[in-house]
This record gives sequence, C-alpha cells and structure tokens, in this order.
Amino acid sequence: MAKARSRREQRYLEAKARARRRLLTGIGAAALVAIVVVVVVLSAGGGGSNAFAVSLTLDDYTITGDLEVPAGELELVASNVGAIPHNVGLRGGAISSDLGPGERGAVNIGELDPGVYQLYCDIAGHVDLGMVATLTVTEPTAEGGGG
Repeated sequence: MAKARSRREQRYLEAKARARRRLLTGIGAAALVAIVVVVVVLSAGGGGSNAFAVSLTLDDYTITGDLEVPAGELELVASNVGAIPHNVGLRGGAISSDLGPGERGAVNIGELDPGVYQLYCDIAGHVDLGMVATLTVTEPTAEGGGG
C-alpha cells in the first residue's frame, strides 16, 4: 500500500503544481504575444521591405497623391475616400484588391526604372470615367531615395 501523504506534503505538492501551471501559462502568453507581434509587423509591410510607399487617395473616378517618386522598389498605399469600391494598379503590373469606402490597402508593384507610368482602377467602367493618373518615376537622389 502507498503511504498516505501528510497535509503539509499535499499543500507543498499543490503549491508546486500551481507554480508550474503559472510558469507554463506565462510561457504560452509570451509566445502568443511574440506571434501577434510578428503577424502585425509582417502585415504592416515591415517584413524587411525597402519599398518606397506611394500614398494615393482613391475618390469616385479620381486618383490623387504622390505622383512623382524616385526610382526603385515601390509600394502603392491607397485610401478609398469615395462612396463605391475602387482598386489601384500599375498598367501592365500588379493591382491592389478592391477597397470599399473608407478602406485602405497596399500593393507592392516592384522595381521601377525612371519613366512615366499609368495608374488606373481595374473595376469595369472606371477608366472610362477618368480613373487614371500618371506616375512619374525620377532618378534616385544622391541621399539614397528609392530603395
């Protein structure tokens, strides 16, 4: 037969088990916080990208914003202030997802050489209503602009 434990020994073992559970809960919470931080950083575009952010405003049938940028890797960051969905992309290149009214989104369009490019909304009929803009990509500055 197993020897019965004294009350003192039982309290000690219970306290030890509680301390172990607290430690494991703390480790689990710290791991969860670390995972959340990584997800937030990566979803915010902080995953090591050196892309130059081009800030754009999408309104009903207009695209305005930073339309002259240095050459290099570019990311279009658009806010839809219009009353209907819009998206934005580079003619012949990447395009953002559709953004509802009040939504903001981004799309990396890659490395661009100096030149003139067309931005547009890919939703049917929006180009015909004037939802295009000219993006001018200039030579990078000596200060290292452009990625």
